[in-house]
Amino acid sequence: MTEEQIMQLHQEITDIIAEYIIFQKKNIVERVKKIIPQIQEFILWFLNENQFGIEQSLYEAMSQNLLLILEDLLTSLQNGDKVLMYDAVVHGLTDYLECFIENEAEEK
Repeated sequence: MTEEQIMQLHQEITDIIAEYIIFQKKNIVERVKKIIPQIQEFILWFLNENQFGIEQSLYEAMSQNLLLILEDLLTSLQNGDKVLMYDAVVHGLTDYLECFIENEAEEK
């Protein structure tokens, strides 16, 4: 997955969350459902190898946490749970995306 793809996914999620919070658009589950292929691609990319080159035990813990976030995303999709979707995206997935965005920006 490229930096551009990660940034694009992050922007799409930011837009969805902004519209959910600011404009009270309650279709967060449906909107996130549309970008599941990109989310899946990011998760598979992350799980494929230790992108950070960090200590193996930390990478494994981060991988397990990411799988729990994915489970929350799937549960919220199945149940139409807006609150769980918001939580999984804002307090889960975006944290991972921002790790890569910040690292790439620092390198430049």
